Amino acid sequence: MDSVGISNGSAGAKIAPQNLAEVVKFAEVMCRADIALPKHLRGNAGACMAVALQALEWQLSPFAVASKSYAVNGAIAYEAQLIAAVVNTRSGIKGRLRYRYEGEGDKLTCTVTGILDDEECSYTTPTIGSITTKNSPLWKSDPQQQLGYFAARSWARRHCPEVILGVYDRDEAEQFRGPENAKDVTPSVMDRLKAQSATQEPQGDREGFSRAFIADQTEEHSDAITGEIIDNQNTDTADQSPSGHVSVDDETAPVSSQEDGGEALPPSASSPSSSILTDADRALFIECAFKLFAITVQEDLDGPAKRGVLASAKDNWKEAIRSEHHPKLASIFLAADSVITGKNKDRAGAIREVAGWLECAPEEIGGAA
Repeated sequence: MDSVGISNGSAGAKIAPQNLAEVVKFAEVMCRADIALPKHLRGNAGACMAVALQALEWQLSPFAVASKSYAVNGAIAYEAQLIAAVVNTRSGIKGRLRYRYEGEGDKLTCTVTGILDDEECSYTTPTIGSITTKNSPLWKSDPQQQLGYFAARSWARRHCPEVILGVYDRDEAEQFRGPENAKDVTPSVMDRLKAQSATQEPQGDREGFSRAFIADQTEEHSDAITGEIIDNQNTDTADQSPSGHVSVDDETAPVSSQEDGGEALPPSASSPSSSILTDADRALFIECAFKLFAITVQEDLDGPAKRGVLASAKDNWKEAIRSEHHPKLASIFLAADSVITGKNKDRAGAIREVAGWLECAPEEIGGAA
């Protein structure tokens, strides 16, 4: 194999590999392009192959896509402009995305709207002041432009995630890939979740999905955060400090104390965890829940494959989400996993329950309107 296919169309000629061998050959040639490539791709045939495959999927020039790529903490990230362009051209929307800005300064938000299958789909960003990762200098010099890119990306992740599946821009990659953001999470996170769930007021028997269902699932599952097996015989022996708190990695979670006459305050009704979500946290969780529940209905995967993909997705989100919100992530993971295994046959009910935790509409995370 010493050649790569080329096709001609109304827009001109383009690379059209006919098999994997041609892609490999092209990547080997591409990596020797020197100044035509960013430094992180020069001499790296494997990385060039990854970029080339992504470009071919989007029907774009591999060299154009390569010029918009970056190496961020050992991963390939893409310029926000490229992702916005892909959303406009490959998401199947009618026309282009439309943007509307409201507010000023740190209160600035952007609402992006696109028409999919003759239905108008919208997404509104958190306020610009609550977005913490801002690597591009344009966040200061042209904040509306960058907020628009942020909105387009988030719109796609909510309404057509398959278009940019596994693709991240520099801000996203910096946020959840960096070693400074690595968290040491132990099985005690699940213990904390179960302790907090135990303080909920009983709501009686319910059909379908409930918080009690999560507690049942934790007895049979490996730790949803670390993947390690939990010893069920030790779940009732959590160490308690004299002040009536359960120790969790040098953090504490309130429990009831009859000795001092106090009453335990139940966690927020909107979540199995009592931690408060910022607008940015909630937007991240909505995107996370949407993606995890989307895996449960992927027709091209069988049950074990779905669970494998779900576990990988959970691991990525574990790094993206702050450690104090890991119990909430564990609950969403278990909710989706129970749908895949058939232990919960009410997927719509599971989505409604999770939507209640996140204080969002079920359709925002893949449920019916």
